[in-house]
Amino acid sequence: MKEYHRITRGRRAGQVASPWRKGVRPECIHEYGVAELLEVVYDYYDLRPILDENAVKKAYEEIAGELISKLTTSISFAGGVMTLRISSAALRQEITMRRSSLMEKINEKIGRELVKEIKVF
Repeated sequence: MKEYHRITRGRRAGQVASPWRKGVRPECIHEYGVAELLEVVYDYYDLRPILDENAVKKAYEEIAGELISKLTTSISFAGGVMTLRISSAALRQEITMRRSSLMEKINEKIGRELVKEIKVF
């Protein structure tokens, strides 16, 4: 069992900084990490689709590089489908031919199987 220090300043001077406070049952005290708490908040406020879209955009820009990112006019992601609008016809054809490898690299970079299809316009 840890020893807790006595608080010497502030509103609670003289109290012991301990999770085992009077009136709190030990089974009611939970220890969560920041990552676990953020996951709960993301799910509660339905922020997961927005975070997934941002993760896919960032992964695409890192994998594609600066030049290809500049030629890509818009990137959108919804429901497992990534849609790219590209201004160069030659680049559009090249990405169309290599979309399966691009999809694998993006999913690998993110660490989850998010992108199931890539549409190029």
